Amino acid sequence: MNRTEYIKELEKRLKYIPKEDREDAIEYYTELMSDMEVDENEDVTARLGTAKDAAKKILDECTQKHVDEYEENKTVKGHATVVWLSVLGLLSLPISLPLGIAVLAVAVSLIIVVLALIITAAVTAAALVISGAASLIFAWTAPGIAQKAVVFGLGLCTLALGVLLGLGVYFLTRLIVNKIFRRDSVKNVEEN
Repeated sequence: MNRTEYIKELEKRLKYIPKEDREDAIEYYTELMSDMEVDENEDVTARLGTAKDAAKKILDECTQKHVDEYEENKTVKGHATVVWLSVLGLLSLPISLPLGIAVLAVAVSLIIVVLALIITAAVTAAALVISGAASLIFAWTAPGIAQKAVVFGLGLCTLALGVLLGLGVYFLTRLIVNKIFRRDSVKNVEEN
């Protein structure tokens, strides 16, 4: 694995740690390779180990660093900040509660409007398909050839429009459901 591949693999494995820690680690390994005078095409795993091992070491160090910082910040000042924020929260309640309710009402209204539009489009698609199919069936009862052709053509157009609208509703609904219920699983750094 050459320098570029090693750094790229390391960045991939460190993508879930804070940006500052990730940039520090990448900078450290880049400088380390420069100090070791590693050629661009030389296999760096012989000197540095695998990117997986380096990422594991960095994650351990990063975790320990953040645990230590958390322990250092557990002070009287930190507790006072929590108390002040609680007091401010209680004092702002007469303003923030109605605003929160208003935001919630707007969000629920938007959801209801979107659902109503989707249901309306689905019912319209079903109606177009049914009327198009009915027009195709009843085209044969029209009195003249020209009238039969016109009714049959209109029936085909209506049926096609209904099917297209139905497909559009299906894909739009699927897109919305996927966006709402998408589950981004955090990949384990030790995989692969």
